[in-house]
Amino acid sequence: VILTEDNLLKRHWVGSARCCFCDQDETIQHLFLDCPLAKLLWRTVHIAFNIIPPVNIESLFGMWLAGVDHITVSRIRIGICALIWAI
Repeated sequence: VILTEDNLLKRHWVGSARCCFCDQDETIQHLFLDCPLAKLLWRTVHIAFNIIPPVNIESLFGMWLAGVDHITVSRIRIGICALIWAI
């Protein structure tokens, strides 16, 4: 999803469509995965929990955790929701 001027106007957004951390176009992919701040957070998750970060939004909400047991996946998803909320 790309935040275009039309999308922003529909939502009555009056702010910038640029990332406030790095001034790149703010897409969903950029915001949650590609921005230097998001990369730092995912790197921290990787180091702390040995979980390889997702490469795109589809994998984040899809098969990213395939092969991980059900209970662990549930716990990871709670943490990831908190991480995404924080971003």
